[in-house]
Amino acid sequence: MQVSLDIVFIWTFAVTTSAILSSLICGITLKRKYTKSIMILGYGIAFVASFAVSFLIYYYDITNDFGGIVISSVLVWVACLLIHKEHWTSKLFVAIMATLISNVSTFFICGPTLSFIDNAPNPYNIRSISIFIGLKMILFTLLFILYKTKLRGTVCKVIEALNGKMGSYLPIALVLFFGFYAINVITNSLGIIPAAVTRSQLYSLMTLPDNIEIRFIFIALYGIISLIFTLVYWQIFSSVFWSSRALKTEAELDVASKIQQDMLPCIFPAFPSHIEFDIYASMEPAKEVGGDFYDFFLINDNTLAIVIADVSDKGVPAALFMVIAKTLIKNNALSGKSPKEVFETVNNMLCENNEAGMFVTTFLGYLDIPSGKFIYVNAGHNLPLLRSGSGIPSDRYFDWLKAKPDFILAGMEDISYTQHEITLQPGDELFLYTDGITEALDHENKLFGDSRLLEKANNCLDLTLKEFTIAIKSEIDKFVNGTEQSDDITMLALRLK
Repeated sequence: MQVSLDIVFIWTFAVTTSAILSSLICGITLKRKYTKSIMILGYGIAFVASFAVSFLIYYYDITNDFGGIVISSVLVWVACLLIHKEHWTSKLFVAIMATLISNVSTFFICGPTLSFIDNAPNPYNIRSISIFIGLKMILFTLLFILYKTKLRGTVCKVIEALNGKMGSYLPIALVLFFGFYAINVITNSLGIIPAAVTRSQLYSLMTLPDNIEIRFIFIALYGIISLIFTLVYWQIFSSVFWSSRALKTEAELDVASKIQQDMLPCIFPAFPSHIEFDIYASMEPAKEVGGDFYDFFLINDNTLAIVIADVSDKGVPAALFMVIAKTLIKNNALSGKSPKEVFETVNNMLCENNEAGMFVTTFLGYLDIPSGKFIYVNAGHNLPLLRSGSGIPSDRYFDWLKAKPDFILAGMEDISYTQHEITLQPGDELFLYTDGITEALDHENKLFGDSRLLEKANNCLDLTLKEFTIAIKSEIDKFVNGTEQSDDITMLALRLK
């Protein structure tokens, strides 16, 4: 199609203004590597270069949008990669998104404006292009305001959550961009009338019932295609957003899990200077963070305190409640209170403002190291196993530590707890655990159970404490046979030497 240079100039400007909106979106979304002036200069150079290339292409064929869409967009991408300092995948993703926003919106108003506003057979004329530019500027202004106020913050959060690495989403974005260009080429040959086909010839080629004009069909076509691209890209963006949030949550839970694990004593042997006893413990949460906890600490040179507990819930709420309970129990024990007094104090403190209705089953015991005297309180927790009695070690087996459990902690205020006392002899062992062991389920929803635990414990005698806990966990794994762990598994073993 032969057109004058002034028409080529104004048409090139009309199309390449999309690069301005694209540059603005990139500029307010990504962090600058250089000063604001250098950023403006960089995008300005990209615009001038895209204008020059597009002008040459349109001079030879004004219907060829390769320069106006592809070249100008790629130049914006290059400028974005050079000017900003995020990971290159994030910069490229944002740049593709920005050019798609500007080009799809241009596409939506281009065909209807050029083909149907003016009655002249040749749509490339000053009047049509001027109207097109005016509509485009209005639409771009609205889009920029909408993006800045509604979408920019979300995009920035996505980039931050993904740590700037968005390489897995680039192929789809690129396919969408070049797919859009292919559709633009096809619709240009239909909606924007080429030189060989006049408006009257188009009307003569299509006779529609009820005098429905072709312009409405094309307007609907442009609108539908633009809507499809908008929805598809938004769906991808939503997928990126929610995936990034999931990844961020997972990363935060990993940190929380690490913090929780670090709160539990995990260096063994725990007290190298005390050769009178040995102790070992482990906790394996069912989720990233758990509600079980164990603890052991010296109240003084002669008294060892051991704690094991299970919060009623799982996940983050249970972990928060666990931190509170563990801290309160240890602080009150170190203050010189007996196990009974510790539980009665902590119970009332946990009941305060406990609107979530959470509770914790807990076992607390004090070992007098020189005498072997062991005093303990059980607040609704599983009965420990005790390996004790006279005779040679091979004749000594685990049995239940007989003591009726008292009420749970945080269940009701002003509960009185019963304190029990036994004397441990050299060679005696205590095994404390949470119900994640006895309530482990197999594929048929059968419980591991108390009797099976007692049996397996007595099949694992005379191992080191670490080997013993590993052996018990191995028996549980065999029993569940791949069934997903449903509860935290916590174990604490104490042996007098």
